[in-house]
This record gives sequence, C-alpha cells and structure tokens, in this order.
Amino acid sequence: MTAFSSTVRAEVTPVPLTLTHYDAETLTLHNALHRSRQPLTFGWHGRSASLYLMPEAAEVTADMTVAVCLGNEQLALSASWRTFDHLSEHPDRRRSMEDVDAELAAMWLEAVWLAWLEPLEATLGVDIRVQPADLHGRTANPIHITLAFELDGDVHPLRVGLSAATAKHLLPLFDRYFPTQPAMASSVMVMLSLMAGAQTLTLGEWRSLRPGDVVMLESFATSDDPNGATLNVGDRFSVGVSLSADSVCLKGPLTSLTSSQASNPPFENLMSEPPVDNPNLDDLPVRLTCEMGKLEMSLGELRALGEGSVLPMQRRPEQAVDLIVNGRCMGHGRLVMIGDSIGVQIERLALDEGHAGDE
Repeated sequence: MTAFSSTVRAEVTPVPLTLTHYDAETLTLHNALHRSRQPLTFGWHGRSASLYLMPEAAEVTADMTVAVCLGNEQLALSASWRTFDHLSEHPDRRRSMEDVDAELAAMWLEAVWLAWLEPLEATLGVDIRVQPADLHGRTANPIHITLAFELDGDVHPLRVGLSAATAKHLLPLFDRYFPTQPAMASSVMVMLSLMAGAQTLTLGEWRSLRPGDVVMLESFATSDDPNGATLNVGDRFSVGVSLSADSVCLKGPLTSLTSSQASNPPFENLMSEPPVDNPNLDDLPVRLTCEMGKLEMSLGELRALGEGSVLPMQRRPEQAVDLIVNGRCMGHGRLVMIGDSIGVQIERLALDEGHAGDE
C-alpha cells in the first residue's frame, strides 16, 4: 500500500529572464551593421593603419566621448585617452588629449580629421562638426558599433553610438568602406550522396512495384565512362564521378542542379491545374534515385574538391543500393544490366512504413 502525504501548495514567484533586449524597429539595422566585414586600410602619418568591426560585447574604456554632428543628427564616439591620442596624431600636437579641455579636444579632432570629414560632407550633403558630448542631456542611442583602430600591431577599440535614423543614413557608406565578408563556416558538416541512376515514376507505378521487379534507370554512366555515377549535395549541387573498386574520382567541379534533376520532383505545373472533384493521386510524380552510399564532410573539405579528387566509397556498386523516393529511403535493391542500360531490381520495399530502415 502506498501512502501519500497531504498536498502543499507553494507560492512560486516567476524569475524575470535577464536577456539582452533589442528593439524590434532597430533589429534589422543592427544586424545589417554587424555583418562580417572587410577591414578598411589606410595610411596614417606614414604608417599602415586599419579600421575594422569588433564584437559588440568587446570591452571599451570610455575615458572620453565626443559628438560627431551630421547636420541635425549626431553620433557619439567613445574611447580611451590612448586611443584618442592615436586618432589625433599630428606633428604640431604638443599635449595629450587627457591634458586639454573638452572644447579644445573636439576642435583638435575636427582639424586633424578634416581630410576625412570634407569628402563625407560632400557625400552626405550636410555639415559635419565635432563637439564635446553632452553626457547628461543627450538621448540614449539604441544602436552601438565597436570598431578597432589598429596601428603598428596595437589594437585600440572605440565605441560608436547612434540613433536608428543616423544608422540608416550611414549604412550605404558603411557598406562601401567596409564591404561585407560572409564567414566561410568551413566547419559546418554536409552530406554527400553517391547516386548510380534515377527515374521518374508515377505514384501508381511506384505502388505497384514488388520485390523482384526491375526498374530501368536514367544512368549517370556514359559510353566514355561506363563506371560513371554522380555525387549529390543537398539536392542543390552535383558532380559527375567515376567509380573504382573502393573509391570515386571527381570528373569536374560542383554544378547547380535544375529542379528536374533534384530528388524531389517539381509540382509547379500541378499547382496550376484546375481543381477536380475526385483527384487521382496515383498520377503524382515521384523521383526514384538509387543511392550507393553517403559521405559526410565539412564545407571546408567540400570547397577544396575539384577535378581528380578521390573520395572513399562505402559500398561497392554490386552491393545493395538504397531506393530513395522523393528524398526518403523507401527500400533496397541491386543494380542490374538491362542490355546496354542499367536498372535496379527491387529487393525490399517499405511502402507504408515511410522508411526502409537498415538491414
């Protein structure tokens, strides 16, 4: 006999999530500005310098903040004294930025940056001024960018705060001087399928098949290469290969697949047909492909493939192949010759289970 104690109802206080908050209206601009980008390189008093995007969470020492006014708009620029000393370098400067008042520091920066500001004024069609930031009266900027000013191998971070309107105004310039550079994502894994041949059937024809039946295939072999097959990458790309006893050799680079070549047949034409009272689903097209195995590799390895590349083969051509119907394994078979053509003899089907499983 099991005894139960009396139920005790406890008061549970929800704990608010401490998540980073992004305003929905500025999120698109935030993402556009924070895409992976190429650095801007330039000469700085006879030395090579660069400016590039850093992670938003990078630590920035805000010893000093100035406002860069773009007509009626403005952005806030914050950095350490050391960073501003490098950004204000000039042969005539005698004191550190830390040793002068805010008004003089802003005037000096505007004078030193004049060669940059004048072209920007012409492009934006506004007057640009540098002035001390009003840290008490200014409104909070919802968008922030962290940049790195690199000089002689030393990195000097600075934080840029701007409104959504200013960010939208400056985004085309940002795209021009800091072109996007998408990450290679070389460690992402992709699956390659080795295909011996394919055939388009109707659903009715597929349903009528039984073990022992033979289906003629549109072979990937040719008279020049009777051992030809193809590697399929995500139903988007493919490359012809030549089979050997335990490997495949690529015959060229990856090429894009057309919709008719993909494992899933196109249904655009069916969608344009007028509605019928009693649709005959047996007329639906299905794409049968014979898969000799799969190979997983990283995007970095995939990009390195080219004509002559050799990859290991999991399964010899005379062994069982998987019957892939509209992208799903629905049975097993064995490749056979039909005269000079190639076909597949059905060995096992899974018409109702949805997948054939492994034997």
